[in-house]
Amino acid sequence: MDRKTSERIAVLAARAIAGAVLAFSGTLKAAGPAEEFALVIQYYQIVSPEMALSLATFLPWIELLIGLCLLTGYFTRQASAAAGGLFLMFIIALGSALARGFQLPNCGCFGAGWHPSMSTTILMDTGLLLLCALAYVKKDSPLSLDHWCEKIS
Repeated sequence: MDRKTSERIAVLAARAIAGAVLAFSGTLKAAGPAEEFALVIQYYQIVSPEMALSLATFLPWIELLIGLCLLTGYFTRQASAAAGGLFLMFIIALGSALARGFQLPNCGCFGAGWHPSMSTTILMDTGLLLLCALAYVKKDSPLSLDHWCEKIS
């Protein structure tokens, strides 16, 4: 396997992993009541209760949309940047909670599903942020809607 093929596989894997995590977590949160997720957001004590409910209402759908863009390779650079921004925001929120000594009952990452520890989540989000950076920098992939759209235009 040549270097270019290896890079394309790595980028596809990076896109697929980051996109799948966002699509999965967004779907789990969107399936539940926004008020439950808003309560988890309030545990962080970063935003007001009203803002928490707004975030809980829209954030899962944003995660799902960005995840689907990454999975399909549609607007790959923009989706990679947006996903990286989300993962960075999650890292900052979790780091802030850890620094303030909060013991969150649930990080809110996967709705009512899996509840990893805060330090595990920070490590996972850091890895996902790096995958987004790879997908942003090396966006060339024949297995993407971007590539297909370029070919027909």
